[in-house]
Amino acid sequence: MTNEIRCKRIINGKTYNTETAALLGQWEDDIAPIEQALFKTRHGAYFLWTTEQQDDREWIRPLTAEAAQKWMEDNRPDLTDVIEAEFGEAPEAGDPEARITLRVPETLRKRIAAIAEQRDQSVNAWLVRCIERCTEEAEMAQ
Repeated sequence: MTNEIRCKRIINGKTYNTETAALLGQWEDDIAPIEQALFKTRHGAYFLWTTEQQDDREWIRPLTAEAAQKWMEDNRPDLTDVIEAEFGEAPEAGDPEARITLRVPETLRKRIAAIAEQRDQSVNAWLVRCIERCTEEAEMAQ
């Protein structure tokens, strides 16, 4: 595996820089000379860095949070603590995910984003943990 990955691209007006982004996981194909690394920018965008070592080509591909989580689960299932910290706990078997739209004041959104970033988590993962904690406390108080 490459010890130091240095690559910077601007795609659709967004900067993806391996030197300033957080490395979440790396993977190398045992058969083909391909190496990949999943990163998260300081602004919460995920991207996949890929290189073909035989011809020294490299590229960056932006990913959605869902695609980044799937990449981690497929390629680095051994990093469950990173996956849970970044994307939240996996739903129970047969427990589908649900989407909730929540409106909050912009000042609160900024505070939430700052705390999540300090803890190196996505806003979604941090909020899910907070909601789980409050739900458990409410259930125990009943």
